[in-house]
Amino acid sequence: SPAVELILNEHGNCAGAILFNLETEEYLVVKAKAVVMATGGSGRLHIQGFMTTNHYGATGDGIVIAYRAGVPICFLHTVQYHPTGVVFTEQAEGILITEKFRGAGANLLNIDGQQFVNEREPRDVEAASIIKECIVKGKGVPTPTGKLGIWLDSPMIEMLSGEGTVEREFPGKHILYERFGIDIAKEPMLIYPTLHYQNGGLEFKNDGTTCVPGLFVAGEVGGGIHGENRLMGNSLLDIMVFGRISGRSAAAFAKDSFKDGKL
Repeated sequence: SPAVELILNEHGNCAGAILFNLETEEYLVVKAKAVVMATGGSGRLHIQGFMTTNHYGATGDGIVIAYRAGVPICFLHTVQYHPTGVVFTEQAEGILITEKFRGAGANLLNIDGQQFVNEREPRDVEAASIIKECIVKGKGVPTPTGKLGIWLDSPMIEMLSGEGTVEREFPGKHILYERFGIDIAKEPMLIYPTLHYQNGGLEFKNDGTTCVPGLFVAGEVGGGIHGENRLMGNSLLDIMVFGRISGRSAAAFAKDSFKDGKL
């Protein structure tokens, strides 16, 4: 039952939410002394038409309903594209191909088989270089579905580290592509940047609180933790650190600070 609106009481405290039961199509009022907003990102809005790694519920609803309740937003103009998302086959479009492939020796190659970027650059540099190579320079590889991509030369890993390395070190992706008749130990993958992470979001403080008493934030829905950009590997800061902090703050607020009143 997704939340569709937050409830404020006469004192301005967040006092619960209105939920919508998708099966019965009924609206439900759920009262609470504290609410933690942890609705994730907005990749499924497919900003500028990009594919995404995000789950189907990542549509930015949490930002909208908290903003309507009075919480300001910050850095919402900036999102992160993971440089290597599956662009072919179509059934796997948008799925993230981990940086470990490049770390293991797979190169990014244009249609002429040329390297055009240092594979160890940060994500924003990698993604921008791939887009420029395809759109501006016209060096992208056409896919059977009418899109453009860049080769991620996974067979190079086998040349560097020996036969069987790709299947052993990347079993999930090896099985994924095997379903479509592609052996990534012998054939390179076609990739393109994919919407991955929402850098911006709701303004909140280092104890998880927002300007609305009783409303707390954890995870990707919160903005400002990483500023306008994020380095790889530290997205769990949002979840693990602020999940714990906001949970504690919410519990303390519900116990000691909530002001009951008319909704």
